[in-house]
Amino acid sequence: MENRYFDVILEEMSAFLNENGFKEENGVYLNEKYALKIEYDEARQVYNLSIAAKGENGIGEYKNISAYLFDESQTKADAISVGIDFVDSAQKAMGIKAGYRGGAAIDLPTAQGENVTVSTLTAKLLANYPELKEVYKAEVDEKGKYLYLDFSARYFIPEIRKTLDEKNKKAVKKLIDMLCEMFVAGDRATTDLVIALLAGAIGKDAERFKTATEKMEECPHLITAVNNGVAVLVKNKKFAKALGFTE
Repeated sequence: MENRYFDVILEEMSAFLNENGFKEENGVYLNEKYALKIEYDEARQVYNLSIAAKGENGIGEYKNISAYLFDESQTKADAISVGIDFVDSAQKAMGIKAGYRGGAAIDLPTAQGENVTVSTLTAKLLANYPELKEVYKAEVDEKGKYLYLDFSARYFIPEIRKTLDEKNKKAVKKLIDMLCEMFVAGDRATTDLVIALLAGAIGKDAERFKTATEKMEECPHLITAVNNGVAVLVKNKKFAKALGFTE
């Protein structure tokens, strides 16, 4: 079985599994009503998610509800995407529409503290795009945790792209200065996310690249990192699609 990133997939699904009472028994996740199997088909190089209903006579017939190609070229980011997709598929199969946390109060991340993390970057991005604060709360309430790559792809990257396209010099400088600060001071996950945000927003659009990099004079290493990030996305079509990347 392909185990390189199996734990990553389970981590992405953990909040959903815990909130819905699933317990692992011999590789199967069971709650009062359902059984879930997460398996890797080595011959086809595909992760499969299957579900079966539980009844008086035990577990019924399993039905495959999601399949995800995963070969040796895939990365941790792809594994995260698998987890996100499997949670969405399981929710639909179980008839869970949204808000499975039961509407618990969701706090916004803060930029306080000595360490610069993904939470710090998220707090600063939400401050820059305040219209996304309620969206953030709704997404965390629905998913059970902050899936930062998924949220960034669907919300932050389009907003960053819009800022670059509008070419408001003050707005662009404010955004780039903040991202440069996070890139320099952040931990590995934070710097990777900064690169993904900019590479996904810029794509291979020369005008966006020019608009962004003109404000990076004091952060030349970020220009190099973004160039490398774009090159990675050109090769990894699945990750590129997830980030809304356009060539």
